[in-house]
Amino acid sequence: MLNPDIQMEVGKVGVVTSDNGGLSSEQITELCVNKIVYVSDNAPPAIREQAKQFKEIITNIIYQYIQLAKKEERATIVSKVLQTGNNELSEIIRRL
Repeated sequence: MLNPDIQMEVGKVGVVTSDNGGLSSEQITELCVNKIVYVSDNAPPAIREQAKQFKEIITNIIYQYIQLAKKEERATIVSKVLQTGNNELSEIIRRL
């Protein structure tokens, strides 16, 4: 039997924007960490503090890997551009 009194809740919704380009590494890191770690304001103080410290550690790790991914992707793009013989463009990309 169907129950017409079903209630649905929408979770927290956030929007992140940027000017003159894509999202920064910091913005992407924040989006990612907020999906992984949630620190409740209602948690006992000791647990809340531990969760905040964990969130900070995770933030640093994710940021480092985002930076590495950007660097490696640029290296791949430079390599592909060099294969086409466009050395000048590859140098421009390498300096980004």
